[in-house]
Amino acid sequence: MTSKQAFVFIAESPALDLVNTQYIRDGDVVDSLVDFAALVSWLTQAGALDAAQAKAALKKWGQNADGRRAHTQACSLRGALRVMAEHIVAGKPVPQSSLDALNEVLSYNVGYTQLVRVRGGFEKCLHRKHDEAMQLLAPIAEAAVDLLCHGDLSLVKKCNNPRCILYFYDTTKNHARRWCSMAGCGNRMKAAAHYRRLHSEGGGQS
Repeated sequence: MTSKQAFVFIAESPALDLVNTQYIRDGDVVDSLVDFAALVSWLTQAGALDAAQAKAALKKWGQNADGRRAHTQACSLRGALRVMAEHIVAGKPVPQSSLDALNEVLSYNVGYTQLVRVRGGFEKCLHRKHDEAMQLLAPIAEAAVDLLCHGDLSLVKKCNNPRCILYFYDTTKNHARRWCSMAGCGNRMKAAAHYRRLHSEGGGQS
């Protein structure tokens, strides 16, 4: 069985959602990608694996070195994607180290195209092979490639809360998104601003 752990998907990009498996809680960095089982659970919730593929992956690699290596590779990829996002937000060129990390993961990718019938016509579908645990990461690397090649990099943003380390791709209509989520940092920062205004207007008196 896959882990029941719930992950946060707020980035509108699987590549940035992988970055966001590290977050801040009570001032400390928390890593929700703790092991291979957590990785498989995340990939399933991200839509990169279906339930049958997840079950097969855990059975085949869940208790051996291949699974541990894939987990280590996923953490390395996440680090490279974080550096990529940091550079994009800062208006700097994406470093070659991030591109090298993406290309390394893509080198494991194996699959073939199939034609499937859909309502009103046909659709091209990529059937992925999972002969090695590393191949599980290919869809996330491809999402990062799509972001770099076809996305508007000005819409890659970091949450405006200076204490938050989450990133997102701003798909809002007016591209004015500022927070990882309104329920989280948005409300906290608005409440803090409201408190500061009251304190200022009151001259600091109780």
